Amino acid sequence: MMKKYFFLSVCMFCLCSVQAAAQNAGPPPVLQIVREDIKPGMMGPHSREANTTVRIWAKAKSPHHRLALVPVAGNENEVTYLWPFESMAAFGKAQQDLDRIGETFKADFDRNSHSGEDYHSAQRDMLARLRPDLSYNGGPVDIAHYRFMRMETIRVRPGHANEFEEGRKIMKAAHEKAKVDENMAVYQVMGGAQSGTYIVIIPWKSMAEADGVQPPPHGKAYQDALGDGGTKKMASLASDSIVFNDVNIYAFNPELSYVVKEWVDADPGYWTQKPLAMSAARKKAPPKAEEKKQ
Repeated sequence: MMKKYFFLSVCMFCLCSVQAAAQNAGPPPVLQIVREDIKPGMMGPHSREANTTVRIWAKAKSPHHRLALVPVAGNENEVTYLWPFESMAAFGKAQQDLDRIGETFKADFDRNSHSGEDYHSAQRDMLARLRPDLSYNGGPVDIAHYRFMRMETIRVRPGHANEFEEGRKIMKAAHEKAKVDENMAVYQVMGGAQSGTYIVIIPWKSMAEADGVQPPPHGKAYQDALGDGGTKKMASLASDSIVFNDVNIYAFNPELSYVVKEWVDADPGYWTQKPLAMSAARKKAPPKAEEKKQ
């Protein structure tokens, strides 16, 4: 039941939990990251089902929220969801709560469920814990007015976590010295991925902020704060410790998200839930003249 309703089959940096619901919340201590790969040609039907799912949660007044992300480049058949929690205990309670919602609103979910083959070609979820010691500028963020997110997945060589974390702390110190206008949350994955996996999340208001990460990043003040020694030290530590690095840029998808009321109030035109209409290609075509005569 939980797999059906919680792990998005009927279906943070950026979201706060209900206990701390606020428009300007910082990154949550625990983050569930769920990635769904959708079969080619199935994104439309999947999106309509996921959109109906979040509206059922709204009808049920679910206290648990998610932010939906879609890639701006690369795999167009992907959706990533972020679920925020204050603790592992809150994560466990959410599973129970969403199971109960699934049972109470079973008829709604059954009507929304498609028949036939699964829309997904793959699905994976990770559970990660915030590392404040590696993160930067984790205070309040007016995330309701942000629209994009940079997510970097880093895999560290076994036995080299200390070198990796030393490099991130050098980077954080340079950010602080240069007063870089950026919010960066670093999460360490606890389950759902190989040991030594870290996720670095940076929200953007617009794609214009992507210019700030191009080499050399963050301008002269940041480079001066690093200094030649810091730059070389960071490069050496990264070379010794990192075996895999992958960067993706996502756009928020409000139609598939279920966000706190404060976000909706801050920007109702963007966050208010709207049903997704069936595309013209998917609507049942009227019978042909020959079929009418039969």
